[in-house]
Amino acid sequence: MDGQQPIMIFGRITRGDGGPLPGAALTLCDLAGDQLDRTVADESGDYRLTPSTGGTYLVICSSSTHQPKASLVAVSDRALRHDVSLSGGGASLEGTVGASRDGALAGTAGVVLTLTDVRGTVIAVARSNADGGYRFADLDEGTYTLTAAAPDTTPVAETVQIPGEGRVTRDIALVSQLRLSGVVRSASGGRPVAEALATLVGADGNVVGAAVTGEDGGFDFPEVAPGTYTITASGYAPVASEIEVGAGQPSEVTLTLTPPALGPADDAPSEVTRSFSGEDFGADAVPAGAYSNGHNGRHATGDLYSDRGFDADGGRR
Repeated sequence: MDGQQPIMIFGRITRGDGGPLPGAALTLCDLAGDQLDRTVADESGDYRLTPSTGGTYLVICSSSTHQPKASLVAVSDRALRHDVSLSGGGASLEGTVGASRDGALAGTAGVVLTLTDVRGTVIAVARSNADGGYRFADLDEGTYTLTAAAPDTTPVAETVQIPGEGRVTRDIALVSQLRLSGVVRSASGGRPVAEALATLVGADGNVVGAAVTGEDGGFDFPEVAPGTYTITASGYAPVASEIEVGAGQPSEVTLTLTPPALGPADDAPSEVTRSFSGEDFGADAVPAGAYSNGHNGRHATGDLYSDRGFDADGGRR
């Protein structure tokens, strides 16, 4: 009939990420299973099938790189759009994840591996087996980010390029987080120094962590990556008070020292005194918060430490 639209089924074939899937094969069959038409998607993923009359047909879409899909399509006396999205690709990603020991990779079980696409969408999640092996199957072609995370390790993220089909092998070496602990002691008596500030600085000069020592002078950094660091220990910041000495004036004075605090409110001490794992202050060093009376370099302590329970060595009683 003149002016009547041709009966056809048309549409676009896409991958799971929404991109076109050229080369996908489409087959049109009737309900008896007889083939009526066949075509291949072009570079844009577009296709067209032409049934002879209206009715219900079976449209089969297949690809060498994706899982096939079949659909029942009801066609009347006009063109019908039928888009198809094929899930899963023909590529796989696999490998071993674990710790590197003596140049070899020792597999670690239970590592969580996450695969995300360029949009940040999680495509798949897997756990390594008892041997540290993992596998992602039916992947679309594209660029992905593979992340491995496990307790007591630093998360590892790598970019992986997946082809249209084939197998990609990627082994991942985990970096263990180490625990660093120690004790701050006074130089003269070797007594533990409580409420001292221990600071850990990386090779790039950035502060990695800070901790205030406990009653036993101990400090702990629970998660430290392997590398070279500088560690410093400092005591109380100096305090000053104006007093008048003379007849009828008080003969005692109490100075209160404020222990270091962690976080944005922390006021960094003006001087850093070294006393880590037995490292010596030096013969003429003055503990933070003490003062020199000017006589042969001796340090006046008196009631300076009494308020906090320190003795003359700067340690706790």
